[in-house]
Amino acid sequence: MFHMENVVLRYGDLTVLDQFNLCCEERQFICLFGPSGVGKTSVLNILAGINKPQAGSIKADYKRLAYVFQEPRLLPWLTVEQNLKVGLFNLGLNSRQRNQCVSNLLPLLGLSGFGGYYPGQLSGGMKQRVSLGRAFAIQPDLLLLDEPFTGLDENLKTDMLDLLFSLGQWHACTTVMVTHDIKEVIKISDRIVVMAGRPCRIVQDIVTAPEQRRDPAFIRKTEAGLVDMLNLNKACAVL
Repeated sequence: MFHMENVVLRYGDLTVLDQFNLCCEERQFICLFGPSGVGKTSVLNILAGINKPQAGSIKADYKRLAYVFQEPRLLPWLTVEQNLKVGLFNLGLNSRQRNQCVSNLLPLLGLSGFGGYYPGQLSGGMKQRVSLGRAFAIQPDLLLLDEPFTGLDENLKTDMLDLLFSLGQWHACTTVMVTHDIKEVIKISDRIVVMAGRPCRIVQDIVTAPEQRRDPAFIRKTEAGLVDMLNLNKACAVL
């Protein structure tokens, strides 16, 4: 799906990535995990074409890309249905096809009956459901998620992870998600890419299987390892 090789990214005198390498197979779900400011979002922005690296190569095989941010970024003057349709106009779909897509999505999103509501009438969790739905509406080949559940309480996070899994069953795509939440990382990802340092480097690449993600012993071991890595990185930063 994509291959980043020897990528260098600088912001002025600050080198964020140096000889950075990351590859991802088609329909794989990768979580980028690490401390704040390490460069996780920079990797997403390079894949999205927002940031241009100073050196290195990015080889990617996708036609449709969707990006979900920390905040919903809905258009406040449009209804839920209209927000879900925003990306569909670029796909050449006619009105009937756009309406059908939204009709299919609303029940999946748990938003049946809310199609005519405006963002200002929705809770934070409902807004993020619309944001996820808008991304999946275009049936992307590559989905980028930048801490989309930040600010939600634990119960809502669990619901949103379940929703993300359901949407992934509805339309399978390659997904790269940035998160600080260890439980999010373990519950949903095929690979956990642990990032640390400045310039950023990959310190561990953990491949997980569905049966492992339901194994309490594996979960405890992985959680403990990730916590240790975060604490070690914080200690090094202080030194």
